[in-house]
Amino acid sequence: MSALARRYYVRGRGELERGDAEGACESFRAANDLAPNFLSARLGFAAALAKLGDGPRAAQVLRAGVARLGPESSQRARCTLWRSLGDVLVSGGDYLGAVDAFREAASIDPTDRTVDQGLARVYAKLGRWRDSFSHLALSAGVAATPPAAKP
Repeated sequence: MSALARRYYVRGRGELERGDAEGACESFRAANDLAPNFLSARLGFAAALAKLGDGPRAAQVLRAGVARLGPESSQRARCTLWRSLGDVLVSGGDYLGAVDAFREAASIDPTDRTVDQGLARVYAKLGRWRDSFSHLALSAGVAATPPAAKP
């Protein structure tokens, strides 16, 4: 990765921390353009876009990152991109797409409890309470015993 890409990334983080999502978006975009495999810049770019309310473009940035991953990419990077895509899709109301993204993340790293948190959230949005409860329990590291259904 180039030193210039890293500088844009650091600038973007500072802008995001100060609440300047537009500035952060431009800085992260520049870092991402210079170093497309710079995972942190891609995640920052997607986060800034989501803060600006542009969920579809944030999802597009994350999907492009997934497509760029080669066989040498780490399991952590793959899981992080899929999980982040799930989060963006939930915020945009694409619950079925979010389920697919979280399931993909879970297939990569079944021990990632934040994936279970995401699935619990999206299943709650879908009204699938048993599934939501099960994933919430998994995320907390406890055995899932859903309450009995009321007649």
